[in-house]
Amino acid sequence: MKWGFTGPLLALLAATAAGWPYDESLVDYNLNVNKDTTNPAEYTHAEWKGHEYNPSPKSWRFPFYTLFIDRFVNGDPTNDNINGSLFEHDLNSNQMRHGGDAAGLVDTLDYLQGMGIKVGSNDLRVVSCYWCLPHMAD
Repeated sequence: MKWGFTGPLLALLAATAAGWPYDESLVDYNLNVNKDTTNPAEYTHAEWKGHEYNPSPKSWRFPFYTLFIDRFVNGDPTNDNINGSLFEHDLNSNQMRHGGDAAGLVDTLDYLQGMGIKVGSNDLRVVSCYWCLPHMAD
């Protein structure tokens, strides 16, 4: 019974999943200035005084990816339950530690290179976190 509204809801969403038509009253807010289309791929951008359009590069040869190390690869399972708690490490939870670590990242560098990743960036917000995460001090 709980799935009874799924079909009609999907039909309603599919019927409304088109580009919004050009509307003269929304000209100051509408990014689409092509009056003859409802397909977002055919939209044309608005221009205004002082506006400079910068197109995307023709070739993206320098891709960046963000890796959440804790969720990526568990290279050292011995540091998963550092506090000895039963509720600290759960692979199926998005609120507890998954177990990924720097050892897992090092183990998969060939895989990352095969994906086309050319740069690794580390953005740590905490300068020294050995006091809050003892397993990171090793």
